[in-house]
Amino acid sequence: MATLFNSTGNNFGAGQIAFKSHQEENFVVLNAKVSYDPTNAAYQAADVLEIYVPDLSIERSAITGVILTFQDRYVYSSYTWNNDGGTAIKSWIKDKNTICLEKFTNFDEKGEITIYIQALYTALARGSNTVKGTRTRIDMTQETRYLYWSSDTFCVIFEHWVFLHMQFSSCSYSYRNEPWEAQMGSFPTDVNADVVFLGGSNQYNPSVNGASLAHVENGVFTCQERMSGFESTGYDPFIFAFLVRDN
Repeated sequence: MATLFNSTGNNFGAGQIAFKSHQEENFVVLNAKVSYDPTNAAYQAADVLEIYVPDLSIERSAITGVILTFQDRYVYSSYTWNNDGGTAIKSWIKDKNTICLEKFTNFDEKGEITIYIQALYTALARGSNTVKGTRTRIDMTQETRYLYWSSDTFCVIFEHWVFLHMQFSSCSYSYRNEPWEAQMGSFPTDVNADVVFLGGSNQYNPSVNGASLAHVENGVFTCQERMSGFESTGYDPFIFAFLVRDN
């Protein structure tokens, strides 16, 4: 079942961090949202960002990816150009009480940084009996259809957690700047999480793609706003997340 716990400290001035987890003998699924100010002295002194937590079920893990995001808004002729961006950074479990995040400084000048941990950490140097999951296509439905999705929009469902992959295809023109909502057929209704769309042309931050925040809850997908280059050709915005179920 889902386990909730709070961090006991960190070395980069982030305050207390709330975690949702599912833990087994050879892997851990962790969900958390971590925000920090890059100007604080603790962050500037750190080489690796460390989060201290109560005992985890594994001693150390392989490297996995988490999503770092920043906000960047530019007002031009009364229009706000949304240049929010993000990228994947490295994360790993150093020991049973320490979660590490790569210190990625490229966007420290943007102000507050937010990292979304929605990852599966696999134990190092420990054998396991592999459990095979089944890919389940998510049927995204709407009363008036205006969102279209790649066939690579699917999930893999386990009893206590789920892997989610969504890939955007297109949106009807009249809805492109409106809030989006769709029913997620075949997706568990006991998942409640903010998830990051990575993708979209980012004119003012060309080293990374755009980042747009969406939400899944009770089997419903919502996305209030997208970054301005979200529908640019060839960028294929996607969501990639391991999410703990609330069952």
